[in-house]
Amino acid sequence: NHSRYLHDLVMPAEEYSPLQQLLLEPGLVSVKTLAEICHADRQPLAVALLRVFRAEGRETELLRELNDAEVAKETETSTLFRAASLPTTLMDLYMRAECIEFLQASLMETITKLLESKQSAELNPNKMDSPDEACSNAEFLLQTLDQVIYSIFMSLEVLPRPVRYICGCLQRAVVGKWPGDRYVRTRVVSGFIFLRLLCPALLNPRQFGLVSEQPSQMATRSLVMVAKCLQNLANLIEFGGKETYMEVVNPFILKNKERMMVFLDQLSAIGDPGTIHPSNQADTAKELATLHHICVAHLSELQSVAKVNSNIRTLVTVIEMLTKHKQKYLEKIR
Repeated sequence: NHSRYLHDLVMPAEEYSPLQQLLLEPGLVSVKTLAEICHADRQPLAVALLRVFRAEGRETELLRELNDAEVAKETETSTLFRAASLPTTLMDLYMRAECIEFLQASLMETITKLLESKQSAELNPNKMDSPDEACSNAEFLLQTLDQVIYSIFMSLEVLPRPVRYICGCLQRAVVGKWPGDRYVRTRVVSGFIFLRLLCPALLNPRQFGLVSEQPSQMATRSLVMVAKCLQNLANLIEFGGKETYMEVVNPFILKNKERMMVFLDQLSAIGDPGTIHPSNQADTAKELATLHHICVAHLSELQSVAKVNSNIRTLVTVIEMLTKHKQKYLEKIR
């Protein structure tokens, strides 16, 4: 429940300066600790942190550091970035904010086509009106898939440089950790660009601000089919097993596997984020108040970490100091 932060008192910005400085300290020890212990609050935590770092023009550093920490502690490539965590929540927020033009360039034509078409792309026989549709539906789906993947591949230059840089950092981190795994460098990037951005935007074009009206039931199913196929392509896996009706899509996946790997490598071939200007939000007091609030909610865990970590000991001291200051403000208001 995020509303509980809203009614909270926000002190003047300078009161939060010590907290801000600690959070922004190189190495981001405090942020990484919060990432570990504040799992339940990761949404408000992510929103607040992103704004605080954006105000300094340091958002790519925030994402890179947290992503690297996540790679460092992960043992299996198969579960890497699959569970919800602070890094995945931050990446979702960040990509949604930065990639709207990329989504428009890569998906709009396909979404519009599916919304306006009288033809379904449904392959599931249980969801068809009659089995006679299977052939024309499959043809329509495959044609749509060719169109959408072409659009995606052609929209590379629309993707903002900082996003591409972060993908490059992800690639370098996983290749450093799993040098023998041929696919991990592709999957780590497709996991964000496809599974957390393109596919969700296809499934929910309205939520992503791509269309204003809710797609019809048929269009929704067609969008689901396209997203499902792109998901398998992103994972570099053909269809098989239970969903035999999906196997008609396998030639599309096989044909685009190499292209996908090349595309994601090109996407990630950026060594620096370019010039990032601090956001014009000068005052992050509200965000820092939220961060203080979250720290207070997790104070006992922070105190345990503080016993072995001097940075966190400082953080705990700052949090307790802010709480005292806040009491004074509250007394003044009364």
